[in-house]
Amino acid sequence: MEPELIKEEKPIFIRKKRKQLRKRRTSDELSQSEDEEDTRKKLEERKILQKLRDRPNGVSTITLALGEKVSAEEESLLTDPFKVKTGGLVNMSSLKTGRLRATEDDAYDTGIGTQFSAETNKRDEDEEMMKYIEVELSKRKGRKGGEGGCDDKNSRRYCSPEEAALQAVPDHLRASSAQRSEEMLSNQMLSGIPEVDLGIEAKIRNIEATEEAKSRLLWEKQNKKDGPSQFVPTNMAVNFVQHNRCE
Repeated sequence: MEPELIKEEKPIFIRKKRKQLRKRRTSDELSQSEDEEDTRKKLEERKILQKLRDRPNGVSTITLALGEKVSAEEESLLTDPFKVKTGGLVNMSSLKTGRLRATEDDAYDTGIGTQFSAETNKRDEDEEMMKYIEVELSKRKGRKGGEGGCDDKNSRRYCSPEEAALQAVPDHLRASSAQRSEEMLSNQMLSGIPEVDLGIEAKIRNIEATEEAKSRLLWEKQNKKDGPSQFVPTNMAVNFVQHNRCE
């Protein structure tokens, strides 16, 4: 038997066809895209009309219960006192006492107390600037007057008698006269304001407000344990809770 000859098949390589970069759109595709744009425009117009038809929100239940207008921040504090939705620091001492109103940052509310003393040697920059301007103006006026005959000490003998008499007045008298004029102006301004009698109701209201403030201060003095100490520094991490937003 003769051995059978096995024919070896050669591999054939098929080239991949390149995709066309640009294609011509058919008329059906163009009409479909135009229809989509029209529907999109109609939907946007419908949404705008729905927004215009929406009525504004009326009075909330919190404002009706309290009987006064409440801001959005205070309303969020009343509805979510632990700040679960918004997140942030929660003052536990205010939650204990029930003071949930959004107040300004107070040293005693945050627990800092009187640890940081205020600056004592403050200066009014506007007052200093006005003094500097007055001094410079007086210098310039003196120079302009000196051009006429009396600028330097050596040229005093050539001054007119009126100018010499003016220079003979001491400085402390001039300053006192300026101070007196300022005092007179302030007195005139105060005396010019007319006093209006508010009536007995306003006086009674003021007396009631003072009595209420006194009672509140006495109550706070008796319940000092809940509030932070004014002299002993407190631990800020104990009074505040940081909620985890990721959970």
